[in-house]
Amino acid sequence: MIHELEARTAFILSEREISTRSLPRCATIGLKIGEPAWANNHPRMRGITHIVQVVRRSEDDAPFISESFGSSISPGISLTPLAEWLHRIQSHLDANEIWAVDPFRLASRN
Repeated sequence: MIHELEARTAFILSEREISTRSLPRCATIGLKIGEPAWANNHPRMRGITHIVQVVRRSEDDAPFISESFGSSISPGISLTPLAEWLHRIQSHLDANEIWAVDPFRLASRN
């Protein structure tokens, strides 16, 4: 997803470029989280193993991260305030393991 959107929109943010201020309004974000065994048979561009989406609360437009987990530790979909989520994944920002694209740039190209 990240590679396809980057190729079609010529836009991507990475590493330290990513912040609450720089992220597109409804960004799609890819992270490299470890090297799970399933990735050996399904290699991903940049090693991305997790995708999240910036979504907005309708009442006040506050940004949240929507993400889904399939593990037995915390299965299901969760919403986390964007600033809190960015703080939580700081180690991935430091390790250059995060990229963000803007899927709505596709709409402006039509």
